[in-house]
Amino acid sequence: MAGVVSIGIGFFLFMGSFLSYYYKKPQKLTWTLFGVAIMFLTVIPVFLAVFAASTPPAP
Repeated sequence: MAGVVSIGIGFFLFMGSFLSYYYKKPQKLTWTLFGVAIMFLTVIPVFLAVFAASTPPAP
């Protein structure tokens, strides 16, 4: 469930990055939103899949 939420947040951050570019906001804002979106779309779901989902439950 956390992976799906992370991807949803990343999607909205990606949209914010595009809108920031489209409305000619500062480049720093655009690239910051894009970088954080990439984190939410790739790094966090992979971390959850490898370490959280693959760990056996406690007895």
